[in-house]
Amino acid sequence: MFQYKRLNMMFHHISKNEYTPVSNLQSLLNISDRTIRNDIQEINSILSAYGAMVKLKRNYGYYIEVSDDKKYSEFLNTFKQHDNKRMNIDSSTERIKYILNVLLSSDDYISLDDLSETVFISKNTLNKYIKTIKEIITGYDLEYITKPSLGVKIIGSEEQIRKLYAEYILSSDFNEYVTSFTEEERSIFNKIDLDWLKKMTIEQLNSHFIKTSDYNMKNIIIHLALMTTRVLINHYIHLYNLTPDASIMGLVNGLCKEIEDKYDIVLSQSEKNYMYLQLIANTHLDTTYVDDENLHDSIKQMLEIIYTDFNFDLRHDEILYSDLFRHLKSIFTSKLYNLDSTNPLLETIKTNYPLEYEITFTAIAKTFIFEPYVLKEDDVGYVSVYISAAIERCYHNYQEKKNVILVCGSGYATTRMLETRLKIVFPDKIHIVKCLSYNEYSNYTKKDVEGVDFVITTITLDNNLLPSIMVDFALNNKDVELINRHLSKLLRNQLNMFEHFFDKDLFLHLSGDITKEDVIKTMYEKAHDKGIVDERFIDSVLQREEIGDTNMNEVFALPHPMELCATDTKVVVALLDTPIKWNESNSIQIVFMLVIKQGEMQDFEHLYDIFIEIINDNKLEQKIIDSRTYDEFINVLYDGISIE
Repeated sequence: MFQYKRLNMMFHHISKNEYTPVSNLQSLLNISDRTIRNDIQEINSILSAYGAMVKLKRNYGYYIEVSDDKKYSEFLNTFKQHDNKRMNIDSSTERIKYILNVLLSSDDYISLDDLSETVFISKNTLNKYIKTIKEIITGYDLEYITKPSLGVKIIGSEEQIRKLYAEYILSSDFNEYVTSFTEEERSIFNKIDLDWLKKMTIEQLNSHFIKTSDYNMKNIIIHLALMTTRVLINHYIHLYNLTPDASIMGLVNGLCKEIEDKYDIVLSQSEKNYMYLQLIANTHLDTTYVDDENLHDSIKQMLEIIYTDFNFDLRHDEILYSDLFRHLKSIFTSKLYNLDSTNPLLETIKTNYPLEYEITFTAIAKTFIFEPYVLKEDDVGYVSVYISAAIERCYHNYQEKKNVILVCGSGYATTRMLETRLKIVFPDKIHIVKCLSYNEYSNYTKKDVEGVDFVITTITLDNNLLPSIMVDFALNNKDVELINRHLSKLLRNQLNMFEHFFDKDLFLHLSGDITKEDVIKTMYEKAHDKGIVDERFIDSVLQREEIGDTNMNEVFALPHPMELCATDTKVVVALLDTPIKWNESNSIQIVFMLVIKQGEMQDFEHLYDIFIEIINDNKLEQKIIDSRTYDEFINVLYDGISIE
């Protein structure tokens, strides 16, 4: 639009704000005040022909003064069309992604001068970014090559390059990712009609009677766009050692034929194999690569462990069994092809359903112990939602009343959990008429919603047919209050609850130069002196620490054993004067060590509600940290934990 990219960037920031301080432009573009003034003159030399001027108001900054609304509006429309072809590069992370995209899209070497000019940064800043880029691409077996006379480039396998795009460059906010195409996506795929691609993909999946979540649907569309973009610039993937299922290849061929016709390209069998793998990873298509009988046996073993270790008998829940079989078969099919999917809701699940996550984590760790069937945390998170829904369904009675449509874009597991959770929290009010994806509800008409009172949704809706209430998938306390004052909580009588689980002899206040291991050992010794654990306990706790994080957030940790090997159920409390390093990302000041007797996990379930309230209340966390004695600590809990 303007003569060079820095002017476009400068105008973009001035036009979208009422005032833009000079200091903001200096920081963003890494240029002097004098350079800014010169650039503004160049912008105005063009802008004046369109009925507008950039002016400076003292102590406020630059702004746009419009003299001809019609001409300026036409200019903005043209500028917006041009600007949409570029990625948003306001932050260092966005600039790094932009540089990666430039390097991966080019067969030629690119000079550092050109790269620094592209993202409006100095050579020193670019060198810092290059260091980060080298660290990122190392994880994808890609190589950063430098030739003094030519510049730099990135080389490596096309399969790893596409994986880098999917996992790093194109990662986005979950809600935005599900409901729309981001600026980055439209910039990277500027040669692709993404709206057409979405419509075509939905039609193809519907014609093959295949349903998937909005999140997985978006993944499929993005991989189709990525494949097409790479082929258009002559970057091809090589995936030959694959014997695809004929029925699934029917869908793949349909998708690829539409793309070939629209973009006048030929997609090789390797490219079709690539899309075959993406469909396997993002749908629950039935394939023959997983031994059904072994999977049935493994699920039975999982549920048996949950029963014997935690006293939740889910062995005869047919809904759970069916959900687990479908979901685990999809996971293991993906693993056989080395396809790993991320779980955008993992931290939400771990934070809001810690008990169910730990039950699932333990059962899975004891059941699936050999590769390629060892599950990572992302997979455990999804499975724990099914387990959580089953526990709610089997151990809490509810009756149905309200007519509600539930819209959830994150898949079957989270939808099932939220559906069950709503019925539990609102036992005499909620009747879930239908569970829909974002795309399904967007196509609904007035006739489709007759007799429905309102919509509960986890994502922003464009369809205004019914009143809608947006909640988090985890349905935390704030969400419950939006729907109604919550009707009941699982906490029992406060006094009995606290007296049952907490003990003055199991309360510590620690200071000095101590490590995580010191804290765990000291807490174990307290429990051992009380006579409720033996030597097996600390070994089991340390084993659990080795295979996954046990902190609930950046302040609060819940160490616990893999095996239930205590003679009583208690909580050992350690409050630390100064934070200690718990893992690579977090330093902890509140530590609750869980000591659980086998068969008492159902009673312990209610205590987890206390933990959730603590981690959702920063002021309560700080009051707990400030407690100097056991009595102060208990009083803080009395005052801070609400019961209705």
